[in-house]
Amino acid sequence: MGHRKYSAPRRGSLAYAPRRRARRIVPNVRFWPRTKQGAGLLGFIGYKVGMVTTLVIDDIPGSPTQGAEVAKGATLIATPPLHLIGVILLKKEDGQLVELARHIIADLPPEIRDRVRGVSPTSISLEGLRSRIVESDEVRALVASYPREAGLSQKKALILSVPVSGKVEEAFNYVASRLGGRIPVGEVFRAGEFIDVVGVTKGHGFQGVVKRFGVKILPRKQRKTRRAVGAIGGRSPKYITRFVPRAGQMGFHNRTEFNKRIVRIWNAGEAPVAKSGYTRAPPPRCATIALLGSVMGPPKRPIVLRTPARPPRYKLEAPRLNMVMYAGEVLAS
Repeated sequence: MGHRKYSAPRRGSLAYAPRRRARRIVPNVRFWPRTKQGAGLLGFIGYKVGMVTTLVIDDIPGSPTQGAEVAKGATLIATPPLHLIGVILLKKEDGQLVELARHIIADLPPEIRDRVRGVSPTSISLEGLRSRIVESDEVRALVASYPREAGLSQKKALILSVPVSGKVEEAFNYVASRLGGRIPVGEVFRAGEFIDVVGVTKGHGFQGVVKRFGVKILPRKQRKTRRAVGAIGGRSPKYITRFVPRAGQMGFHNRTEFNKRIVRIWNAGEAPVAKSGYTRAPPPRCATIALLGSVMGPPKRPIVLRTPARPPRYKLEAPRLNMVMYAGEVLAS
């Protein structure tokens, strides 16, 4: 069999490596930006509901359809208020953030008490924590989100530590004054701005190279298998490079998408709901936001909304939303 007389693009994307399973269903946020002015949370927890079709007036500067009405897909995310249950102080050691001390409120609800296992060795009183502000470099708020407030059946709460913007003392006073309270999504984000979405993609289990990387199926006269790569490497050096497609985990990966624009934020009970309901997701009972574009993961999966790490240079107000449709049904106009 001679050398092939045609060229073909490389099969299989290496954009995401390594392709390993996420550690937990709540995504891991590896980077938090510091772009906000004043004290406030830099992130929020939401739950994916589903996708709708929106008719909006395109107001992106320089867009070919600027000023015209365009149809765009949008994802609805239920965002119940966050319960502020603790504050954490962090300090930098060898270029990394290390927990210095934390304080958790005493009267924890049952949904959170089942998630907090014991008392942290660094847990101290609020006044003791205040005396160590001079040693810290960052303040984080320990927040809890109740899935049942979004209409889901899960009883236990999801807990996440979210950094607080502003100077250390200013951020600490903001969290200390709100301990035990609730923070709505309208206090963190507003309609029209861009945010980053961090989540876990749909899981497909262990898959072969044809489905996982899209490699070509070998000819029928192949001596061994057909659904495999032709060669995994030479005799020397005696190892397989990372560029060779291999079978393994497909999906359920931690992923981040940048600059998703918020179209609208509905208060509790105001979100549009289809007569037949949303597929595999209950109608949201809390505040709901609509993000332009798709969001990773299946319905009901928790999503972390983050302040943009690399926002666009322009700032926009909320776009004019003319219509919301779902499966051909007009929900709002």
